[in-house]
Amino acid sequence: MKKIFSELKGFVVFSPQLLAKYLQENNLSGTNVLKYFVENEHGDEITKLGIAIPIIGVEEDYYAFQVSVNDEKILNDNEVEVESKGWIFQAANNEVKIVGIGYLKDITSINDENSITLSLENGWYSLKIRGGNKDGERLFELNMQNQDIHPTFSGDVTTEYYYG
Repeated sequence: MKKIFSELKGFVVFSPQLLAKYLQENNLSGTNVLKYFVENEHGDEITKLGIAIPIIGVEEDYYAFQVSVNDEKILNDNEVEVESKGWIFQAANNEVKIVGIGYLKDITSINDENSITLSLENGWYSLKIRGGNKDGERLFELNMQNQDIHPTFSGDVTTEYYYG
């Protein structure tokens, strides 16, 4: 299972096509997307629209990511060390991409070596982020619940995901 490093102590789970569309529609130019997350309201808007979800406060290390859908579970309840609910995600191009958050300083630096791309059917999802250890490896499970319409966002952007 592929692992990536928690650049700047975090990750971002995003839809590349929808992020590019948002940046274009809002005349946000340049390659430093991270500044839009920390310097103005665009970061909150991108998150509330289900385009990009930050996973912050992560111990510096390598982590694996897997997607589970609806009632599937990758981490057993006794393996879960941190969980955050209320997130939403919109999949486009049948994929979800995860990268260390530091790579958003220059989105042109994102490549297949430093990111993970997972398959996910297009559409709206409620997202539960679960972190824990599976077979001795650090793992984030992205539990996606299919939704027919744009779900209501209630995620806590201050959640930290430190765990042993």
